[in-house]
This record gives sequence, structure tokens and C-alpha cells, in this order.
Amino acid sequence: MNPILDAETGFFSGLIGLQYGEDVVRKLRTLSVDVDWAKGWPEDTRAFWNAEAFMWSHKIDTKIRAMIALELQFLEKGYNLDLGCGSYSYVPSVGYDIAEKMLQFNDNCTEKIVGDVEKELLLKDGGFDSCTAIFLLNYIENYTLLLKEIFRVLKSDGIFVCVLYDGKINEWQRQKEVNHFSYEKWCKEFISVGFNVEFYEKEKLWFFKCQKIV
Repeated sequence: MNPILDAETGFFSGLIGLQYGEDVVRKLRTLSVDVDWAKGWPEDTRAFWNAEAFMWSHKIDTKIRAMIALELQFLEKGYNLDLGCGSYSYVPSVGYDIAEKMLQFNDNCTEKIVGDVEKELLLKDGGFDSCTAIFLLNYIENYTLLLKEIFRVLKSDGIFVCVLYDGKINEWQRQKEVNHFSYEKWCKEFISVGFNVEFYEKEKLWFFKCQKIV
């Protein structure tokens, strides 16, 4: 068997075991050296989320997915940018993610861009009707820059929708979490950039609907 494919198959099998609590981290680290998209796992951010792409569809209950999709339905007719989209976008979108494996599995993207949301976005000013960030901001260290970039790439009166979980995420993904603010703190951050903010909570999820004010 091709040694690269053999390592990839072994890595994938180990990821399944990891979800069931098996102690396979050392084994996966060794295998990741020979898997191009997983090198540096789990410390490397890109490699970590590339690996998570394989199991992502099982991490959020289908009822919760349906509820989020319903809440975002009003965005479907516009040109939406989905930041940190991962392997699933709730509305047809331009997908923007650091993990190419995540993008590969995302069938609701009209366009796919590999990019780092910790840096300036590789996008022109005022190009989008809306922007979504679903379960993203808790993983962003340079969130102030990202919010300014979101404001920049939105059209006048554009809408930014952020969804966050009101609770603790699973222990494995918590290793990549860099902040866990109150909803009041997030509202203040959005307002400071120039957004008009509407906030509500549903099924332990925080929804922020932010309109660009110019």
C-alpha cells in the first residue's frame, strides 16, 4: 500500500477512536508527520481543524442545525460570506476557512477561500450583503481586527450575524478556545466597531444580528 495513503487511513481511524475517548493522541501525532494536511496536529491550528472536518457533522445535533438554518434563512437571497465556515454553511456562501479539508466537505459554498481569519481578509471593500460567523469568535485571538475586517467587507447596511454557544464546548475543542466572554461584552465589541446590534438567546445559543451603520 502507498505509505502516504496508509498513514492517512491510520490517522482517520485514530480520529474515530479519539471521539470515543481512546488514548490515541501519541499515535496520531506520529502518523500526522506523514499526512500533508495533518502535519503538526494537534498543536497546529490548520492541522487541528483539518482533522476535525472528518467528525464535524456529528458534533452538532441535527435539531440545532435546523434551528440555526431557520434563523439565518433571511440571508439566503443575498451574497453571504461565511467566515470560519468549516465543513458546513447554513446558507449558500463564499466560504472562508484556514482548513482546506473543512472546505472540501462544505457543499453549500459557491466559492471556497483558504485564508486565516486572524489576519486581514483577502477580500475587497463592500463586497458582501451579509457575513456569518457561526461558533467562531471564541477561537479568535485577534477578534478586534476581524470585526473591523467584517465591517469593511460588508456593503452599506450589510448584516453580520454571529452565533455563539452559551456554555462550555467539549473538552477536546476547548484546547483551541482563546476567549469566553459574556453576551454583554460581545455586544459592546460589535458596537465599538460601528454595528447596530440586536441580541437574543434561543436553545442556549446567542444570536447577534449586527447591521453596518455608515
